[in-house]
Amino acid sequence: MKEAASPRLELALTEHLAPHLREDGFTGSGRTFRRLRDGWVHVVGVQGSRYGGQFAINLGLQPLSVVHVLGELPDPKRITDSLCEFRRRLASEGSDQWWSHDSSQESMNMAAKQAATTYATVGRHLLAAVSGPQSPFETISPAVFAQTTKSFLGFGSTQVRMALVLARLRRAQDRKLESVAFAEIGLEGVGSAVGLRRELEMLAEQQ
Repeated sequence: MKEAASPRLELALTEHLAPHLREDGFTGSGRTFRRLRDGWVHVVGVQGSRYGGQFAINLGLQPLSVVHVLGELPDPKRITDSLCEFRRRLASEGSDQWWSHDSSQESMNMAAKQAATTYATVGRHLLAAVSGPQSPFETISPAVFAQTTKSFLGFGSTQVRMALVLARLRRAQDRKLESVAFAEIGLEGVGSAVGLRRELEMLAEQQ
């Protein structure tokens, strides 16, 4: 008699979450899925708790024309959510959510099914809202960005880091005046971060 497979979260994700992602154009397996949209790579990554028994889903966005957090141009077939410059957690409410399960396959299936429902009802719309030519990452002006980052729907990091990435992106798009303006916003708050300051100064000087 063939032994039953050991309980694995990946099996539950393959059955319940992956079909929704593939429907939306993602490829991948296990805990990481990717798709290309309008010069950006979208990443959905499942993060297990270091203590076990629960997982979260991270959404990552990275422009292909801009280096990722380690300073290298992204490989759209290998990039993970942790390397994306713009990230957030999938959550039905608020900004953080973890799905709990025990060591049984049944419990993992239930948690994955609940997470898949949240992706279908929340994550799908979040990613659609930050995609295409009307994405806030493409349309936001430096003046609006200096006042608020709420337009990004929770995607991002610190305002200084976001200003740097937007300056890089506008430079790659040959929108030089906006690139300089975003760099200047970053310089206003960069403080003693020498590496960031150096690049922001270079971008601010490239009229």
